Amino acid sequence: MSGDTALMVIQELYQAKAKYCRTLDTKNWEAFATVLAPDVRLDLSDGNPDIEAIVGRDEVIAAIRESVAGARTVHQVHIPEVEISGDEALAIWPVQERVLWDNGTSLTAFGHYHDRWVRTDGRWALAESTLTHLIMDFG
Repeated sequence: MSGDTALMVIQELYQAKAKYCRTLDTKNWEAFATVLAPDVRLDLSDGNPDIEAIVGRDEVIAAIRESVAGARTVHQVHIPEVEISGDEALAIWPVQERVLWDNGTSLTAFGHYHDRWVRTDGRWALAESTLTHLIMDFG
């Protein structure tokens, strides 16, 4: 892949991940669905073997909707490490999360999204994501 092509792909991935964060934080579930592959796999276990990954677009959306019900969220990702192989890309995104629940509790966390993206019909979709944390501060 030429340097210019790689830069174009990376820019497309930037846009897709930005849309993921924006639509999650604004709870625009219809738009959020457009960045997820139908068989997306989301691992939020953070290494806990008792927590299973969530598989399937509808299941992922339902689980996230439930987890942020009654909360305001902000997800900020930073410049990722990216490996591109044709119509598949691996990316590790540093992330900062802030969650404020209506009951007054909060979470500030720092970590990484470990993502696998696939391109179908010229569009990138999240196929797999594992979220790991370095710091989690509950208030």
